[in-house]
Amino acid sequence: MSNKEDIRKNKEICNKILAINPKIRYVGMINRFGKTVAGVIRKGIRPLFRPEQIRNEFFLTATREFLRKDFNFTLGKIFFTLTVHEKVKIISFTTDIVTFYITTENDVSYDEIVKIVEVVSKLNI
Repeated sequence: MSNKEDIRKNKEICNKILAINPKIRYVGMINRFGKTVAGVIRKGIRPLFRPEQIRNEFFLTATREFLRKDFNFTLGKIFFTLTVHEKVKIISFTTDIVTFYITTENDVSYDEIVKIVEVVSKLNI
C-alpha cells in the first residue's frame, strides 16, 4: 500500500472513531515514537495544544504506553489509560500497530469511555 493510501485509510479510521460519540473532540493515531500517523479534530473544535505541545504530549504518551507493556505479565493486559483534566479527558490505548489518542469533552461518562474503547477495539485495524 502506498503512503497516500495509508494516510487516507488512517484518516478514515479516525473519522469512524469520531462518529462513535459526539463528545469526542479529537482522534489521533501515533506510532511507538510519538509521531502522528493520522489525526482528525471534530469540526468546530478549537485545539487546546500548540503544535510543539502536542508533539511532546504524543512522545510522552507513546513512551508511557510502550513502557507499561513491561507490566503486562504481572498485571495483565492494559485495556486503556484515562487521564482526566479540568478541560478534557484523554483516552489512550495501544494496538499491535498504533497508539490511539482520543480526547473527549470533560462531561463524558466512564460508561461512554468504555463503549468508545470497545468499539475501537473491534475495528479491523
